Amino acid sequence: MHDPQPLRDLLHRALARYLTVTPHGFVLDRGGDTVSRLVVRILGYGGARTLYQQRKPVCRSLDGVVAVTDPAKCCDHCPQLDTCTPQVRVDLIVEGRPSRLLLAFTSAKNFLAYAGRLEAQRIAVDSLQHEILVVPRRGWGEVQFREAR
Repeated sequence: MHDPQPLRDLLHRALARYLTVTPHGFVLDRGGDTVSRLVVRILGYGGARTLYQQRKPVCRSLDGVVAVTDPAKCCDHCPQLDTCTPQVRVDLIVEGRPSRLLLAFTSAKNFLAYAGRLEAQRIAVDSLQHEILVVPRRGWGEVQFREAR
């Protein structure tokens, strides 16, 4: 029997849109309006890494192991490992479409604490709807998580 996971991964990458976080909220589509709150379904999450140069991503790994753009490039052996940003990748359904949110620093800490609270209560993260919101922090937006009401 063939393993369908690589096909799922490829399909998911092709269809997922990235949510951009600004101090004013989430940007769902390029040039679109910002939304400060979203009700989402979280499908899964994991580690990720992004190398930024002049505030633009030049290399990204969605699993923290292998680069998306060059499958032969392993994060573990990369000479730029110390300069890339560790992140938490959150795969979501937003407005019926697969989306991806990459979180770093405080937002990643917020998500991991939220997921930990759900796990302690024996609630699967993919079993309910969540509200995600952006709190403005001067030049950046902090993402916070809670159960949707």
